[in-house]
Amino acid sequence: MKIENKDFWEREDVIHSQDKHMTSTSDYEMYLYEKAQQYFSQMKITVKKAKSFGCGTGRELNGIIATLSPEKIVATDIAENMIRKAEVNVQEWGFQDRVTLGIADATKYTDTQESYELVTLMSCTLTYISKKADRYAVFKTSYDILKPNGCLVGVVHNQVGTPQKTAYFLLRRLLKPFLKNEVGNRTAGFYGFDVPGYYFSKKDLLEHLQDNGFKNVEIKSLSELYKETNQPYNRLKGYNNLVFFATK
Repeated sequence: MKIENKDFWEREDVIHSQDKHMTSTSDYEMYLYEKAQQYFSQMKITVKKAKSFGCGTGRELNGIIATLSPEKIVATDIAENMIRKAEVNVQEWGFQDRVTLGIADATKYTDTQESYELVTLMSCTLTYISKKADRYAVFKTSYDILKPNGCLVGVVHNQVGTPQKTAYFLLRRLLKPFLKNEVGNRTAGFYGFDVPGYYFSKKDLLEHLQDNGFKNVEIKSLSELYKETNQPYNRLKGYNNLVFFATK
């Protein structure tokens, strides 16, 4: 069943799937937070404020606070029901004094008066933004609200992973001249719902970042990350997401 992005994330079953009782901070998310912390330490930068786009039920706030401990986090999501659940969680976790929650579409974010040392695009938020102009708008806004030498971290779905997915995008690259949309466009979503989505290659993720001013870009697939850390990972079965780090 086809469904729009916002309507999908407003659903109670989808919210439950994203809630803190289902998942916690993953090891690759912690890798990004710790990498950011190491960077800030080297640059002698104190993280006072962080911005989280697509925060969902607030799950990622735990990892940000545990590693970077900012004085303030502004966390937004497109879905009102997600934010309602996040408010409950933030109260339960005792983060209410340092977390400000709000409803906002990241592609049309206008509150650019505040600036941040850290911006996050976790939980594959960008995968659910199917149009290139909208993705570029998110990256541009992320760059604009970062303080000088601030950093951006995030996770996106990869075009390379399971044999079926890898073959699908290989075929789309071969047929690129005949496609009506981008190579990376693919239906996302779960629970039987089809949501317009976008899967990245390393090359176009790099272009997204560099075209919007980011530097010191590092992109790794999960298979590459786990190989570096000597952890077992089966790319043929896993999502093989791309994790990225970049600075202003």
